[in-house]
Amino acid sequence: MRGRERFLTALRRERPDGPPVFLRDLTLALDQAGYTTPEVCAGRYDPDKAASSIMALHHRLGQDAVVGCVHFLGMEVEALGGEVSYPTWGIPSVARPPFQGTNDPALVPLDLKRKEPFPNVLECYRRVAEGLRGEAAIVCNLEGPLTKAALLRGLENLALDMHYDPALVQRLVDYATALGAEYLEAVAAEAPIDCAFIAAASDNPDLFGREAFVRYSVPHVKRLRERATGIGLPTVFHPHGDMASVANLPLMEEVIASGVEGFQFAEGNDAGALKRRFGERICLMGGIDAFSTLLLGPEGRIAEEAEGYLRAFRPWGGYVFMCSCSLHRGMPLENVDALMRCVRRFPREGV
Repeated sequence: MRGRERFLTALRRERPDGPPVFLRDLTLALDQAGYTTPEVCAGRYDPDKAASSIMALHHRLGQDAVVGCVHFLGMEVEALGGEVSYPTWGIPSVARPPFQGTNDPALVPLDLKRKEPFPNVLECYRRVAEGLRGEAAIVCNLEGPLTKAALLRGLENLALDMHYDPALVQRLVDYATALGAEYLEAVAAEAPIDCAFIAAASDNPDLFGREAFVRYSVPHVKRLRERATGIGLPTVFHPHGDMASVANLPLMEEVIASGVEGFQFAEGNDAGALKRRFGERICLMGGIDAFSTLLLGPEGRIAEEAEGYLRAFRPWGGYVFMCSCSLHRGMPLENVDALMRCVRRFPREGV
């Protein structure tokens, strides 16, 4: 199998010829190419340098799926009047959320075909898809409902709004979901993408609570999934939090009921418990802890932890090997090399 087929086979909960790998590297490719963060991400966004970075890192690692652009949180923040910081060798971050200072924000639509940086982001997706030509699945990364709302409003402000102005929270989450859906459709219109990935660090029941997860996250994830289905794409959902805990297990039923085809678990989850309870009903995705094991190494520890996941899920029908979260610049590339060597040499008997 080629990488794209291997990834999509597992996502359909069918048996691939080996463990599919999707590391969801968002800015790590900039380290491979040697570009600074501002020269690629700031201003209009540089599709030439972004696409060449992604292709260079794929050539080095040989993943089965890649995000089709150098992605950072808050791409729409500046277009809506906020500020983003672009450290020279660091990760972009929201310096000033556009809606932090008002309780009556103007929730205007964005013309993603004309409003910077989006035309060049879409162009990057097109170039990556053309360059890979099926070697890897092309994944569209978009933020989850509460996650994007928090980027636009500010995390602390949004938490206060949940107590004092839930109607505003609903407006913000509706707006965030509409932005995400429009972005997904714009990318799909420009490039032959294969999957929608809802990255949702703040859609975390251990952060805002289980009630907020059911009220705000799940219904809007379902909306995004329905839009993805309408253009022929499967959807993966990745909230943070311990979804294998006794308290949160019922929330997994809500996730499955939303219709998403894949679920990426974060660090601190009991993967075995998730597999036993939900492995026949949804594709599970996850693995090595990005923030400790992969970041710090050494190679023996990386291999030991990765092999534990590969053994637990073999023969990998309905499983994609990932890290616990996305990879960004600053992650030692030699550690990522060691991880890929471990996965690719893992025995495939029984497949």
